[in-house]
Amino acid sequence: MKKIPAATAEELTRPVWLRAVITVVFAVVAIFWQGETVTLLKFSIAGYFVLGATAVWDYAKVEAVPITLRGPLAMGSAAWVLSGVAVIFVDTAAAAAVVAAIGFAAMGAAELVGGFRARRDFVPARDQIVLGAVGLLTALGLAIGLQLDPHGILGVAGMGVVIMAVVLLISGSGLLHDARRGRASTR
Repeated sequence: MKKIPAATAEELTRPVWLRAVITVVFAVVAIFWQGETVTLLKFSIAGYFVLGATAVWDYAKVEAVPITLRGPLAMGSAAWVLSGVAVIFVDTAAAAAVVAAIGFAAMGAAELVGGFRARRDFVPARDQIVLGAVGLLTALGLAIGLQLDPHGILGVAGMGVVIMAVVLLISGSGLLHDARRGRASTR
């Protein structure tokens, strides 16, 4: 197993932790919010996608991230921003679920493709493979659950996002550990 260079770990720590925090907040809202309104559904998905896209974009901009991963992540970020804006304009829970499914599928596919392309040369890309698979499964769950009420749709999205949050928290902790170890060894 290749080690992540300390400098790369240090550069990736902030965007991974930012995405982890955004993901945890959305997961908490999705799981614990009791309101069953389309407005909550729309704006929580919009916030998650737009804010999450900024964290993914910050990750993709790190120079150590290979082009084979950077391009798909940039496209996934763009898809999340577009989905986040589009979901605001829908009127029904089913339409919000369709837009959310498209967003999760687009980012999932982007992370899966980019992760598989870069996995041999860039150890953190392996996290993208897991995140991409979970994103695609979340999209599938949303597509199957189109008839659910807003709370149910938020719950389906929340289940996938909880898994993503755990992966991101573990990844962020590992990067932080590698960055600190690298700083300690240079002293």
